[in-house]
Amino acid sequence: MRYQYSSQGFRQRFGQNPFVIPSGVKILLIVNIVAFFLIELSGQKNIFFQIFGLVPRAVSQEYKLWQTFTYLFVHGGFLHIFFNMFVLWMFGKDLEIDWGKNEFLIFYFICGVGAGLITVLISMNSFIPIVGASGAVYGVLVAYGFTYPNRMVYLYGLFPLKVKYMVLGLGLISFLASLSTLKSTVSHITHLSGMMIGIIYILYNFKWKNIRLWLIKIRLQSIQNKKNDFENNDNKIKMQVDKILDKLNDHGWESLTVEEENILTKSSKHFFNKRPQN
Repeated sequence: MRYQYSSQGFRQRFGQNPFVIPSGVKILLIVNIVAFFLIELSGQKNIFFQIFGLVPRAVSQEYKLWQTFTYLFVHGGFLHIFFNMFVLWMFGKDLEIDWGKNEFLIFYFICGVGAGLITVLISMNSFIPIVGASGAVYGVLVAYGFTYPNRMVYLYGLFPLKVKYMVLGLGLISFLASLSTLKSTVSHITHLSGMMIGIIYILYNFKWKNIRLWLIKIRLQSIQNKKNDFENNDNKIKMQVDKILDKLNDHGWESLTVEEENILTKSSKHFFNKRPQN
């Protein structure tokens, strides 16, 4: 499936050079491409697939947990890695620029590793190695669909399509294909898992941001209320003091009660402690 990028925001951001790549995406591209050629040139592709690909039975029964990470850097052929890296380049760079390198990489690996773990849970006894960055890449597609839903891509370079519809279409294809009983060389479960984790991550982040804003608002309101309480208390003390001072001025010190004397003493200490410090 080929895509041609068409977006005013894209052109404005990158100017005349559409091949500017932020560092996080660049690292992923380089590592994947280098790993691909090293494996291809080694002549030991099957061995690498068994060691570094995701073999569900090896993860679930032999505890080769590293495979849930390393399978993201192993690809089955040129078209496989080309598609994944092309999508990562096309859609990942805008997300990294918006989110920052660390946030983008965290999201990428959560989707990829999470998709791997779900695949293991669903097919624990499978000996067939699963390879490729598709779980993480499909998560990137979902994130892009949420972030830029109305940007346009050209399917096969000919048919204009909004990103949100493209993502929905890919999700539907993966879902239907995962229900099929026909054997396939593509792990549609991994694709679908990457998309689901991406959706959960994004919705959780949106929700958490709203919760944080709500907590900050409550905290600020509490501070304001305390400030108002202090101001009201100060005004009340001042009114009491003014009343006592008027009485003192008119009738002398002897006219004050013990309680009034205590109020004057306490209020003087209160305002003395609140005076500005040099």
